[in-house]
Amino acid sequence: MLIRRGTLRELWRRHGRPHGRPRLAAASDREFWQGADAGIRATILGESDRMRADAWPQPLLSQWAAYVRTGDRAAYEAANFTRNRRVRLAVLAAALDATPKRLSEAADGLWFKAEQTTWCWPAHDDAFARGLMVPDTARPCVDLGAGEDAALIAWSVLVLGERLDEFSPGLRDRLAAEVRTRVLEPFVVRRDWPWEGTEEHVHNWAPWIHSNLLPAAVAFADDELRAQVFALCVDGLDRYLAQLPADGAIDEGFGYWWQGAARAFDALALLDDLSDGAIRRALPSQLGGLAELARFPQRMRLGHGWFASFSDAEARADAGVAWHALFRAARLCGLDDVAAFAAAERSGPLCGLDDGVHAGLGRMLAELADREWAAAATVSLAAEPVSWVAEPVSWAAEPVSGVAEPVEAPEPGSLDGLGTPHASEPVLLSSIGLGIRSSEGITVVAKGGHNGENHNHNDLGSIAVAVGGIPLLPDLGRAEYTAQTFSDRRWELWNVRSDWHSAPMPRGARQLPGAQWRAELTAIEAGWTIELADAYPEADPWKRTVVLADGMLRVVDEGAAVADPATRIVVVCTGVPASVEGGLLVPGREGSPDLLLTHDTAGVEIETVEVVDPHLRTSWGDTVSRILFAPECGSRWEMRGEIR
Repeated sequence: MLIRRGTLRELWRRHGRPHGRPRLAAASDREFWQGADAGIRATILGESDRMRADAWPQPLLSQWAAYVRTGDRAAYEAANFTRNRRVRLAVLAAALDATPKRLSEAADGLWFKAEQTTWCWPAHDDAFARGLMVPDTARPCVDLGAGEDAALIAWSVLVLGERLDEFSPGLRDRLAAEVRTRVLEPFVVRRDWPWEGTEEHVHNWAPWIHSNLLPAAVAFADDELRAQVFALCVDGLDRYLAQLPADGAIDEGFGYWWQGAARAFDALALLDDLSDGAIRRALPSQLGGLAELARFPQRMRLGHGWFASFSDAEARADAGVAWHALFRAARLCGLDDVAAFAAAERSGPLCGLDDGVHAGLGRMLAELADREWAAAATVSLAAEPVSWVAEPVSWAAEPVSGVAEPVEAPEPGSLDGLGTPHASEPVLLSSIGLGIRSSEGITVVAKGGHNGENHNHNDLGSIAVAVGGIPLLPDLGRAEYTAQTFSDRRWELWNVRSDWHSAPMPRGARQLPGAQWRAELTAIEAGWTIELADAYPEADPWKRTVVLADGMLRVVDEGAAVADPATRIVVVCTGVPASVEGGLLVPGREGSPDLLLTHDTAGVEIETVEVVDPHLRTSWGDTVSRILFAPECGSRWEMRGEIR
């Protein structure tokens, strides 16, 4: 376990001040807001002005009901997310420049949120299960969306405060009533929220929602309600952290670290502030495991902007990745190398500028206030040209650890400084059966574990390979979420199935979902063995050996079923491989070298798919292929890979 169950709860019981106020630069603190970076100030004001010229986005009932009627959830979420982006930019613009037109824009946005029938996202509302095609206002659902909106409104009120009261008297009271009625009171009264998990199983929803309910309670709850909310949230965070493995691995993958572990770190920052630094003082002793959790994103790095993907995580880092959230977590844990890594990966002036949910207003405020981040980010952005994108961040308005020496970003191309694992520094996360190692420009990822993981894909025994930091043999990751994604029909999705992962198909079999299907990954010299006998129904013993040394990848499959005529060994690649003398050539992409695959005698079939899903296209472009090898050499078959 990462921490002992009850550790955080006890720290809060002894040192917590639930009725305190977080350190926050309110709009009345003119020294803070007038001292904001000129470039960031111009970005916020300019973007808020641009959006003010348009009509406010309006989520529609037809978009809400489309989740059941057509499976689409994107249209409703897009309208809601764009509205929230406009609100947070309007609030920051009003804090920077409190003119009537800017205060009016912020007040309008907050009023729209109060008037919005539900804050729950349609994919999560239980109204559909009760036969309704409209949200049930008498039975509010506390989900990720409700938590996001409650926190957005809370941070808005905490920042604008008296200025909002003077401009729109009564609005704060209306907002407080909505947050209490829709979120805080149902959360406390109903004790059957499935996302809170059990003592045996919990996932990223819990810290994500708990981290948002804390500022909502600070802003809008009376003493009794606030104490109840804090007690439940702290216990939930404690439960989540206690269930994580000691090696800090996240079975949902790199992309979900930011909406699970990073959300827990957001909450810890607020709790640290409201306990006079008790959380920080508990490191590295009682909470020492947090350091392993903070190292996870760095350990997943393949190349700049590319990361090992498995489950529903993406390989290409999204434009809104919360790099400041990692930076703050690293500083909390005393990990200077991780902090430097976070600063080097950032790619935009401020988090929260995109339409997604990577960074709410709380993370934007934290990033604006963190002088250490500003210094480190200035070095990073000067060192390497990047395109404009928005990234998430943390919560408070004071630097997390005061002003220290700036964290310097590594030189461009300094792989060790950026955290890319090398042959001498392999990654082994035994808790989820994941191994990563690199040699002379090639990085291989090997996956064991079980098929009952959170956001699971059936991927036991699979490999992924990057060349020059760019994946050429990928784990495809998730497609755009629809109603099917988390239904009983999930396993019909091609990108989730084992036959679209670079894994064996013994006697033509696919893997099945469920924790009973397992594969043990064991480290050996320069690689791993993966035992796959328990990964397939009615499977014979099958051992896969993955070795990477001196720039040569070797994947050896051994077992009686290798020789079966129905057996196929799948290799998924980007683009379309070409037949060349001695093997197959997977073309490089985005400046990477090609990858030459050679292999023992086998029949070869290549299937190419046009990628139409927008989420998959972001990482993999127009086409992906799978190579189906039919071994013709007995019970042992080998494939090799090297840079061409």
